[in-house]
Amino acid sequence: MKKIQVLFAALVVVMMSACVQFKTEATVDVEVTKNGQPVAGEIVYKIPGDRSSLYKDNATGQAKTNAGGVAHFDLKSPDDLDPSNVAGVENTDQATFQFCTFNAEGRRNGMVSQLVKTGDKLTLKLQIEEDGDEE
Repeated sequence: MKKIQVLFAALVVVMMSACVQFKTEATVDVEVTKNGQPVAGEIVYKIPGDRSSLYKDNATGQAKTNAGGVAHFDLKSPDDLDPSNVAGVENTDQATFQFCTFNAEGRRNGMVSQLVKTGDKLTLKLQIEEDGDEE
């Protein structure tokens, strides 16, 4: 009986993996500036809209800005958005994300919030505030 259960479980896993395509569903580039200049080497945190952006512990991902001040995020299924193709049926999902920077004391000093849909290729602008007292 246990062999049948194990074989059945294996069959279910194979069928599920064949039906759902896990892939990048959207991309977001965050251009980080301070005093109008690009900021290289800054860590940008990705926080889902249902979590508080005041705490970087709520982040589900992060990226460091390149020399041009751009942090790149690939939003993937199923972690960020629902799969766009399940068993051959096309699906469109959307979710709000907050992209934030934090100062040395851990206080948020920059944030941009955006609704992202399946298939989006977005470029967002994030301005780091001088005092870091944004609430």
